[in-house]
Amino acid sequence: MFERKYLSVVLLILSVLAMSTTHAATLQALTDEQLSETTGQALMSLTYIAPTDTANLEARRTGGDSTVGFYKLGLEATVELNANIKKLQLGCGGTNGSGACDLDLDSVSFGCITGAAGYCITSATTNPNQPTGIDSNNAISNQKNMKDFVLTNPYFQFAIKNPNSASTREVVGIRIGAEKAEGPLSIGNLNSFSGYFTGKANLTMLGETNVSPVSSTTWNSRAISTPSAFLGLDDATILNLGLASVKYSEITANYSTVSRNGLAVSVVGNRVSQAKIIGLDLSSVVDDIINGTSTTSALELNTSNSCVRIIGICSGSFGANIGNALLPVLRGGISDYIKQQLATGLGTSVSGLSTYQMPYNLSNVHQIDVNSNTFGIALSAQNLQYPDYAAAVSKGWSMYLQDAFTLNISDKVSNLVSNIASSSNAKDGNITLLEQPYRNCYGSLKFC
Repeated sequence: MFERKYLSVVLLILSVLAMSTTHAATLQALTDEQLSETTGQALMSLTYIAPTDTANLEARRTGGDSTVGFYKLGLEATVELNANIKKLQLGCGGTNGSGACDLDLDSVSFGCITGAAGYCITSATTNPNQPTGIDSNNAISNQKNMKDFVLTNPYFQFAIKNPNSASTREVVGIRIGAEKAEGPLSIGNLNSFSGYFTGKANLTMLGETNVSPVSSTTWNSRAISTPSAFLGLDDATILNLGLASVKYSEITANYSTVSRNGLAVSVVGNRVSQAKIIGLDLSSVVDDIINGTSTTSALELNTSNSCVRIIGICSGSFGANIGNALLPVLRGGISDYIKQQLATGLGTSVSGLSTYQMPYNLSNVHQIDVNSNTFGIALSAQNLQYPDYAAAVSKGWSMYLQDAFTLNISDKVSNLVSNIASSSNAKDGNITLLEQPYRNCYGSLKFC
């Protein structure tokens, strides 16, 4: 039996050798032209940007370091990530000061659980003023699939100072990134951010009917019925012609929805906690609400619940119709009055409303649908502008997400104006709430 097994092994080895010899004997040399027509792909790639290369943004920027080169070790692969991180803290204390972290995020989730319609499920909220998201059905029967956070061609990039000098060569930065990052990212609480984080905001201010311009404590309950909402402005007289008069506290109004889309949102710096919404132009927002646009109606008095006094007596719908007839003359003054109230609430001037950058607390941001070609997390010994970055990131830990998210803010005009005029919510960065984080676990498991 042993001899048979031994013979079988010998025959197998001889067969392999014979096959190898046959293949080796049939190998053919390729000409240069044939080689040039041959293509292939390696699992890993290495590229280098010298300090003198035009692609070296760090060397070319004002105040940049002209001695830094960049080596990139890339992986030609796709990484599909679905993970939950209870606490993500990087760069705590150290060179940027004690008592805080460069990046400090609670309950971070890469990926989500989708519902029957294919949308990420938004976690439940107990706050009636908080939006619920596209799909808020958290029932187990609606938890259908997992959606991953996808990294295409991830890489390590090394920033090397004096790369051509063995004696003075120094690593001044390490970046972990991907040529494409796409998918749902949700955060329980974003306490502190360092780096470059930009996106856009779509703000929809919903039209309403039967709204009082003043607050819930100053409207005249003897003159009108309970309004549907309150703008929170101070009371004042709109019109006083002797025989006829109109006050803000004795009227309600109807107005249309106003939208501002594609607004720039920017978070740049070290250990910041607020974003800036740029291009809102509150002055033109007020004008569009009061005067209307080519596609929306101008503000009008609610004729069924407004008091226009004639000889000191509320004259019902008759007087309200007279008030509406006079509105084209009055709209300019009404617009100016509202702008003054908003400017006071925000701590700026009326002229400053056009360029005012609305602060927004990052702690309100829980859902981010990432779609970025320059995603990266870096550890740097100095301020550095890595290749393809729009700006330099500060020393320490930083995250880079350019054009990475969209904030869809939709709320009633009355809520937004009240948060500006009669409270400090807007000035403090809390003009409105956003949805809870995406669900990224099944049933009652952790982070749910």
